[in-house]
Amino acid sequence: MRSGFRLILIFVLLCPGFLSAGEKPREKTEGAGDTLGWYIVRPGDTLEGITVHFLGEKSLWPENWKLNPSVRDPHRLKIGQRLRIILHRQLPPRTAQIMEIGGRVDQQPSPNPWITAATGNLLKQEDGVRTHENSSTRLEFDDRTKLTINETSLVFLREVSRSLGGVDREQVEVVRGQADLSLHPERADSSDVEVIIGGVSAKPKPGASGRALSRLRRSESDDAQIMVYGGKTKVAAAGKAVEVPAGSGTRVKKGAPPAPPEKLLPRPEMRWPARGEDLPYSNPIFSWNEVVGAGAYTLEICRDASCAELLLRQTGIPEGKWQPDDLPGGKLFWRVTAVAPSGLDGYPSKTRSLSISGGPDRQPPVVALIPGNRIRPDGGVLHALPGARFELVARDEASGVAKLEYRWDGGKWKKLVKGHALRVPEAGADHRFEARAEDHSGKYSKLLDLPVRMDVPELEAPKVLRAVEAEASAP
Repeated sequence: MRSGFRLILIFVLLCPGFLSAGEKPREKTEGAGDTLGWYIVRPGDTLEGITVHFLGEKSLWPENWKLNPSVRDPHRLKIGQRLRIILHRQLPPRTAQIMEIGGRVDQQPSPNPWITAATGNLLKQEDGVRTHENSSTRLEFDDRTKLTINETSLVFLREVSRSLGGVDREQVEVVRGQADLSLHPERADSSDVEVIIGGVSAKPKPGASGRALSRLRRSESDDAQIMVYGGKTKVAAAGKAVEVPAGSGTRVKKGAPPAPPEKLLPRPEMRWPARGEDLPYSNPIFSWNEVVGAGAYTLEICRDASCAELLLRQTGIPEGKWQPDDLPGGKLFWRVTAVAPSGLDGYPSKTRSLSISGGPDRQPPVVALIPGNRIRPDGGVLHALPGARFELVARDEASGVAKLEYRWDGGKWKKLVKGHALRVPEAGADHRFEARAEDHSGKYSKLLDLPVRMDVPELEAPKVLRAVEAEASAP
């Protein structure tokens, strides 16, 4: 805070009528952390206005009034009157509180060794936080700044202090991994947050909305990646700086200056599961529309809508779908992010809720053919007359049938509309009929493959016939 003190001292010396001759410029009060001085009243001054000018907080004016018992009306001061006031107040070092934890998270209450972190614990200057695989945590400072630390990350609070005579200052070092910063100060100029990533400095600032949202990462190759979703961020390295506006990001290679800002990819459009979907199985296929220009995708599954309690994070997904092996039960949230070939994350999609109430679906569906009149199964062959009709059904006990399709004579697969009967082709001699089903966990039934012979001697087949079924096994 020395630089803050110098700025105040310069202001004191330059303000006309500020000091009376022969008085000490300022002095410390015992134990209060306040710097006091003398002020000469000028036209229009009130104690409230003087307090706001020096401390930035009008609610503290009664404390200046107590220092001047001779002042009867704090709103009517005499011009030229000499007042004793608080010039600067140094508050105790700020803290960050652990608000949420997902998975395994440790904290280091410096200089003590690492311990298991717990919700509600406070972090001070030089304290550290580290997250393990598929783990995360969210810290919150007293100015509403939030820091969400992702999996396999190591972060230290290098400098956390504040002053009523200046701005709040926070310095965070990302040693390894990724952190999401949400800055929403009471006043646009009241917070100064600096994130250190190796030799790179990133200083987010709020935009017109009063918020700054950014993601800051140290990659495995020691590159720094800064993605700005709200406000703007000044990024400096190797003696050069660039300003990265909202919707852009930059990559800084080790020892090099920041690259020019690059436009971030848009949010992927989520497809399945739908919002609020209640699934009786735990290995659904997550799907989304692919984003033009994306090199890969990252999918996150969390316990909360803000993804501060991470359960699973899958990176490097090459296409617009992915399937987990087994998810825990209960209410979950998921979101997906498109990643550019440069490694910069685009905008994450909005989180979607879903509920899991069962175990993984390991068995494929089963397909069955139910013959009607003028058609008869015999030894794995269907004997039929032209125009004969039959039904095709499928079942899956766990995730349910997502699709049932068929084709004739090796042609194009067609999706069967539920409740529609199928008809044997009129033309041609013998045919070949194939059918298959897919369940919601992505498994296909065994292929139902039947030759159809157009040689039924009777005009009408028996009314009660056995269904021809494809046994449940992988194709």
